[in-house]
Amino acid sequence: MARLWLVLIVAVSLGSGCSQLPGSGAKGSPSVSTSPTGTPLAKASGQLDAEVPMPPNFPTDMPVYPHARLTAGATFTSSGQVAWGMEWETLDGVDKVQSFYTTKLGQGDWTLKVSATSNGAFAATVSRKSNSHVEGSLAVVSDNGVTKILLSLISPSG
Repeated sequence: MARLWLVLIVAVSLGSGCSQLPGSGAKGSPSVSTSPTGTPLAKASGQLDAEVPMPPNFPTDMPVYPHARLTAGATFTSSGQVAWGMEWETLDGVDKVQSFYTTKLGQGDWTLKVSATSNGAFAATVSRKSNSHVEGSLAVVSDNGVTKILLSLISPSG
């Protein structure tokens, strides 16, 4: 679990104020960022940071909060594992985000186990039902009206 938090901390610290991260596989010039579908990414909007491209090979069946903007994302590969560190931002409250993840990660091939909750924050572990080697941590915190969704996920590569 210590490795998961390290990935998350590195990804978030690398992503602070960046529109593209080294190793994220992002294409395009720094002045015009596009999503994998080729559409322009959202610029910073006052309260929310600018949107960045989704890192390569992120599991497409991992639920992503629909009202959130990906503001930091990185992929790391080491020792036969691939790890993602992600940060989304939304103006929705922690309770609404927690409800979404509790519902969505209770369905399909994912599980969610809440490990801590407090005023304006919660933390949980996530894992894939079909492959227990795919696991991670999810933390949701609110700061000055912006809710941050922090996800670290590790999977065997290949």
